[in-house]
Amino acid sequence: YVADYQEQYLITYVKPRTCPKCQCSVKELQNETPSARCFPQWTIQVMDDARSSSSNRTQYWEKTQAHELSGGVYHPFWKDLPYCDIHLSITPDVLHQLYQGILTHLLDWAIILLGLAELDKYICNLPPSYGTWHFKQGISSLSQVSGSERKDIARILLACLVGSMPKKAILAFRSLLDFIYLAQYPTHSEETLVYMKDALATFQKHKSIFITLNIRDHLNIPKFHSLLHYIQSIRLFGTTDNYNTEMFERLHIDFAKKGWR
Repeated sequence: YVADYQEQYLITYVKPRTCPKCQCSVKELQNETPSARCFPQWTIQVMDDARSSSSNRTQYWEKTQAHELSGGVYHPFWKDLPYCDIHLSITPDVLHQLYQGILTHLLDWAIILLGLAELDKYICNLPPSYGTWHFKQGISSLSQVSGSERKDIARILLACLVGSMPKKAILAFRSLLDFIYLAQYPTHSEETLVYMKDALATFQKHKSIFITLNIRDHLNIPKFHSLLHYIQSIRLFGTTDNYNTEMFERLHIDFAKKGWR
């Protein structure tokens, strides 16, 4: 099931800001391992128990919310599909989770650490190089950052940070950027999946630096938690280009927006 995060929790009926694939609460998203996996039977059972023991909609909502479910639905559309595991079928999303999620956070944190003017100066002073976009005016002049521009920023970000922040922060930034590129490999083996696992472990080891530097109070961020499920999804469904929403966003422009005009 290819969808962005908002659609994922809507169709799995989990509470917003939790995980559509495991029973992880809002305050446990920064854990280094996923919680017990969600099963359709478990989700339906929680709904049925809450409905049978509630006399009104408010009680039903409270009892489902206590189990990290949304509480807005009585009968899921996939309830009568016995071979459909809606939680397992949720796939990673390179566009929204990695580039519009992880990279956006990294860029915001870099701006906090360096200041926008300083980061702009480093970006402007980078020499033009084949395969990279030269932001002559920096990135502060970008009114709305597109997906392709985020990819261009990802290619040069680390070079602008080295020597400007603590080593632990650099290692955390580098490991996440490594993960972003490893996750997009067009073919995978057990060896490359170990690379992804190692990159994520490096980030987990050094992520506390962002709390130490007062950039964040916590790291309970759904899109960071989603990284824990990438390797399993690649093993089950193949490489991420099979279910990246970027393709469908592009088709939305051609078939919906242009078609409507």
